[in-house]
Amino acid sequence: MKNRLCSRLVWLRRYMATESAELIPFSKELEHPKIYSDIEMLRFENVKVGFDTPFADFYVPALTVQPLVENAIRHGVRIREHGTVNVITRKTEDGYEIVIRDNGKGFDVGAAFVSDSSHIGLKNVRERIGKLCGGTLTVNSVIGEGTEITIHLPLQKQN
Repeated sequence: MKNRLCSRLVWLRRYMATESAELIPFSKELEHPKIYSDIEMLRFENVKVGFDTPFADFYVPALTVQPLVENAIRHGVRIREHGTVNVITRKTEDGYEIVIRDNGKGFDVGAAFVSDSSHIGLKNVRERIGKLCGGTLTVNSVIGEGTEITIHLPLQKQN
């Protein structure tokens, strides 16, 4: 198990060093949160992460999903006896959606986008999705129940 964890950490560091402003295939982007999730599930037996991503033939900025999955685990579900995070993809009439849903502690969404010092990962992903893809990021969160983040990527901006 220790060797598996070490090899995952090496891959994670290498991936983070290659972040760019270019769009990458979602299937490649998904490798990062899967490895991160594997590491966290080894560390925290109460955390489970699932991926239901039948649609992966589209492009996103690098490090789009991983910071959202990381936030869901670190700030949301670790406190739960049975914390869950699910990553889901859907094809819509005019594009694709990526949904990151957790049963964590939730947070005040209004305050998250006003404050300068917190939720930086969420703000960065929202900004990059808008600038690079013409997409949107919406957050619904209920304190004590969990959070759902939806990224919508329009078809016309896909490679």
